[in-house]
Amino acid sequence: MSGHPNLVPPLTLLTPSAGSLSEMSNDSCNLPLDTDIFGLTCIYGVIFSLGLPSNLLSLWGLYHLGRSGGGGCQLVYILNLLLSDLLQLLTLPLWILYLQGAHRWPYGQLTCELVGYVFYVNVYASVMFLCLIALDRCLAIVYPLSSRRVRTVRVAVVCGVVVWTLTFLFCLSGLLPSVFDGDRLLCLEQYPVSPGYAYFKITTVALGFLLPLIYLKFLLSATLQPTLRHKIVGILVVITVNFIVVFGPYHLVGGYRFVSLLLTDRPCDLERSLFLVYRLCYGLTSLNTLLDPLFYIFLCPDARLELQRSLSYLIYSRLQIMVQFYHLAEMYVPTSNSLQFKSIIAPLSESMTA
Repeated sequence: MSGHPNLVPPLTLLTPSAGSLSEMSNDSCNLPLDTDIFGLTCIYGVIFSLGLPSNLLSLWGLYHLGRSGGGGCQLVYILNLLLSDLLQLLTLPLWILYLQGAHRWPYGQLTCELVGYVFYVNVYASVMFLCLIALDRCLAIVYPLSSRRVRTVRVAVVCGVVVWTLTFLFCLSGLLPSVFDGDRLLCLEQYPVSPGYAYFKITTVALGFLLPLIYLKFLLSATLQPTLRHKIVGILVVITVNFIVVFGPYHLVGGYRFVSLLLTDRPCDLERSLFLVYRLCYGLTSLNTLLDPLFYIFLCPDARLELQRSLSYLIYSRLQIMVQFYHLAEMYVPTSNSLQFKSIIAPLSESMTA
C-alpha cells in the first residue's frame, strides 16, 4: 500500500457526498420550520379565495360552451387544465391547517400521500396541457387545413388520457417510499432528503421544466410567415411567461438544492440556507390555479360571450330574489323602512318586468 499512495483518495472522493447524504437521511436537520408559516398561509389563502370561484365559473362557462357545440379540442385541453387546478385548490385548506399546526400533519399517512400526490400531478399535468394548448394554437394558425384531422375532440381526449396516465405513473414513483414522517408528522418534507428522492426531483426538473421550456422556445422561434406570426406569438408569449413565472422559481431553486445535496458533505447546512426560499417557491406554484382560467377567456372564441351570459344569469337570479323580497315587504311590512327599501328596489323590479 505504501508504494501506491494515490489509490485510496480517488476511491474516497467518488461518492463522499452521496454517502453522507444517505447517512443523514435517517436523521433530522434542525431547521427553522416556523419561518414559512406566515408567507405560505397568505399565499394559499389568497389563491384559494380567488382561485376557487374563478375556476368554478370557468368550468360553468365551459359546460355551456360544450353544450352549444363550441370550443373544439381547445375546450378539452382547458377543461383538463381547470379540473387539475380544482383538485389542487381543494387541498389548500389542508396545507393551511398543516402550517398553522407548526408543520404537523394530523390526518395520517394515507391522506398525506394523497395530498402530496395531487400536488405533483397538478404541477406536471398543468405543464403538459399548457404545451398541448400551445401546439394546438400553432397548428390552427400555421396549418389550418392540414391539421384538421388531428385537431379533433377525439384526438384531444386521447391526448388527455395519455397525459393523465403518464403523469400519474411518473408522480407515483416520487412518492415511493412514503413522503410522510411518522415521528415528526412532516408531510411532503424531508430534511435532508434521501438520495433516491433527490434523483427523482432532478429528473422532474429536466423533464417537467427544462424540456417543456425548450419546446415552448422552439415554438416561439419557429419560422413563420410575417402575416401569421403576430397571430400566434401573443398567446405563446402568455403561456411561456406564465410557465416561467409560476414554475420557474420552484424548479430552478429545487434543481440547485437537489444537485447540491448530492455533492455536499454538509446537507443540513444547505437545507437551512435554502429552506425559506424553496418553500416560498413551492407555494408560488399554486398561482397557476389563478392564471389558468385566463386561457379559457382568451383562447375559446365564444368564451367571453358565454362568461358574460353566465354572469348575467347569476346577477339576474340575485335580482329576482331581491324583487320577490320587495313584493313580500310590500304585502307584509308597510313601514317606513319598507318604503325606503321599495324606493331602492322598485326601479330594478320595473326593469325586470318590462
